[in-house]
Amino acid sequence: MAPTPDPKNLYLGAGSVYFDRFDADGKSTGLRHLGNVDTFEITTTPEIKTKKNAMDGIKGTYAEIAVGNAAELSMVITEYTKENVALAMMGQDLALTQTADPAVADQGVGPEAADVALDTWYDLGVLNPTITAVKQGLVTLNEGAYELNAEAGMIRLLSSYDGDDPAVAATAITWSGSIPAIDAEDGRWEVHGMAVGPIKGRLRYLSATNQMTGPRVMVDAWIVGLIPDGAFGLITEDFGSFTVKGKVYTDASKPVGERYYRTISL
Repeated sequence: MAPTPDPKNLYLGAGSVYFDRFDADGKSTGLRHLGNVDTFEITTTPEIKTKKNAMDGIKGTYAEIAVGNAAELSMVITEYTKENVALAMMGQDLALTQTADPAVADQGVGPEAADVALDTWYDLGVLNPTITAVKQGLVTLNEGAYELNAEAGMIRLLSSYDGDDPAVAATAITWSGSIPAIDAEDGRWEVHGMAVGPIKGRLRYLSATNQMTGPRVMVDAWIVGLIPDGAFGLITEDFGSFTVKGKVYTDASKPVGERYYRTISL
């Protein structure tokens, strides 16, 4: 690092952020790369007590004492992995599974019979079913009388169908067919939002080796608690992103003066 003044000291940062999400027992699970993080910032805010000079009419500052410190971090994440989505939703990521059933018979769908409406989607409660028959009462509907979104497990009755055995309103819906298995090995996932409080872990920032200007540094925050801050972008006109913020907690296992975070030159 050059002594000031020197334009080489101007900072235009780039780099990688890693997060070690602690498990339920507070143990390390390893530093995981968060992917592309558009911004990463840490704000340190001291709590200062100020005493004015009551002996002077100007009442200037007589003493200032730092009685506490707080540090917060903020980052904008742009990669929608299951682990990152869990940070955005303050949740826990899990493997998505579904039990197979090769012979579903007359499984009920949707609301009470009186509330069944045409052109309205109803959830089947399963994903990717194969449907062999849809009934209303004892009447088996023609395939043109309904529409299936198998991927999402949704069905709707069509008012536009004018052939034999059309769908009717206010009559219960049932379906028959089969349900495929979804195993953990298939790699699908789900996140249960708001399942946990602030997500605790260790955070590390590492400057890029080809950073354009400024000193390369590594930042370690020993214990942070992350929560979402703002919207979780799902329909956007630009690449989706979400902001996560967090507080830096005290790590009592470190020596006094080293218990929050550090920045070291590389």
